Amino acid sequence: MRIFLLTLLLANVATFAYLQYAEGRSGADSQIALLQISPEKVKLVKADAVPSAANREKPPLSVVCVEWGPVGAADVARAAAAMAKLDVGDRLSSHESGDNYWVYIPPMRLRADADKKANELRALGISDFFVVQEAGPAQFALSLGVFKTEGAANNHLAQLRSKGIRSAIVAPYGAPATAFVIREPGDAVTMKLAELKAEFPAAALRAVACADAQSAKN
Repeated sequence: MRIFLLTLLLANVATFAYLQYAEGRSGADSQIALLQISPEKVKLVKADAVPSAANREKPPLSVVCVEWGPVGAADVARAAAAMAKLDVGDRLSSHESGDNYWVYIPPMRLRADADKKANELRALGISDFFVVQEAGPAQFALSLGVFKTEGAANNHLAQLRSKGIRSAIVAPYGAPATAFVIREPGDAVTMKLAELKAEFPAAALRAVACADAQSAKN
């Protein structure tokens, strides 16, 4: 419930931040839209503020986090400085992530070795793969799929292992990037994070369960 409410808040503040960013780049239409926004009325409604129908003991509330990012290596120092200005102490953490996650068998020494491994995969009933041909660190690796989330990549890896493939692994795919996580951010911090959109256009703000954020670091 709290993540749902925080997600609604993020949608509101993201809209407001975008309109602020658009103010300097648009004409009268943007000005009218800005006048219709009342950001000071955007509040994070906490579940424990809603009166209960029965006077009974409430279960403990789950902790809520927000994740902001990712930012590329060239912008990490500048982004970290922006995070420090939020003054959230040890409620701030960060983790490295790639744009996607790659399931693959590490590069073979020779093309002949890669072809031999490819024949082994076909014998196990695996046909959805290809041998990387481009020169570079990944040449003669066997690609078994690229996935948007680490969880999806790990699920595919488990399926492959159930078929007898033991040498495949999962790794970030794409340029390394850093995401920042803040535990229990509150209204003011969430608004400031949304306002950073103008300075870091590629960074996104989303609500996550803190358990998910912890898993992303492990």
